[in-house]
Amino acid sequence: MLETQTWSKEELDSLARAHRNQEIIEGIVQSVGFLNLPVKEEGKTVLKETEVAIFRLRGGVKAYCPEAEFSDRKYKSLNGFVGSIQNMVIERIDLDHQIAIVSVKKADKIKAEGFWSQLDYLEKKESLNDEIFEGTVSGINGKSDTIHVRVDGVDCFMLRNDWDWNRSFDISTVVDRGSKINVKVVKFDKEQGLVRVSRKLTMEDPFSKLENLKEMQVVAGRVVEVSQIHGLFVQIEEGVVLKAIKPRTLEEPVVGDIVSCRIREIDARRRRGKVVIVDYPRGKKKIKDLGSFLFE
Repeated sequence: MLETQTWSKEELDSLARAHRNQEIIEGIVQSVGFLNLPVKEEGKTVLKETEVAIFRLRGGVKAYCPEAEFSDRKYKSLNGFVGSIQNMVIERIDLDHQIAIVSVKKADKIKAEGFWSQLDYLEKKESLNDEIFEGTVSGINGKSDTIHVRVDGVDCFMLRNDWDWNRSFDISTVVDRGSKINVKVVKFDKEQGLVRVSRKLTMEDPFSKLENLKEMQVVAGRVVEVSQIHGLFVQIEEGVVLKAIKPRTLEEPVVGDIVSCRIREIDARRRRGKVVIVDYPRGKKKIKDLGSFLFE
């Protein structure tokens, strides 16, 4: 059932102006359901049960977006978008029922046209790498380690290594669908509709902080990898993991050990470096300590 609304003159004027000018407005998905909405069929307006996203616009006005007008992509349900903020344009104002029918898809199309034009312009100016865009995480593909980001109505993709400067992580534990992020465009193909973006490129490279470190300087770190094949690796800054060695006199480290390291080699330009583990300032973790997880 449609909720009866009574619009004030100011609300009606605002809706009519946005409809007339095809302005892009903002609203939050309050709920999802099936409603009988007026739709056009064979030139006639009939009521038909349709899945809709129910929006709350600024000022408290409710608007309804039929599933067909929500996205070009097909979703099993729109429930996953409840609570998200979307852009839309008003498609129709039904004065008899006092409801506003909106289209997220049309707003995306308008924004997408502007986005592609901006990318072409920035590429010609050779300043594409300087521009920062705001995007919304729209999905995660754990099999391909790909993050999907929507930027100005365009579906873009991000490789796992483009998320941040950390060496390795599980994207499902650090990436939240619906979160707003800043990205830069790495490359794009307008004909194929492909845009690769990077969140990492909007952040300072943590290796730039290492330029001030000197050989033989002692720093603290955490052991993040112990491998018979690849060796030892220690994280000394967020996003900075260096190859490590240790003297035979020290016990073997385990992942999670806090260590003191002496800088042996730093090459910030090539993003490489080596350290020597010299001590365990907090003591040594015991591999067989069954309660050690309590202190990780």
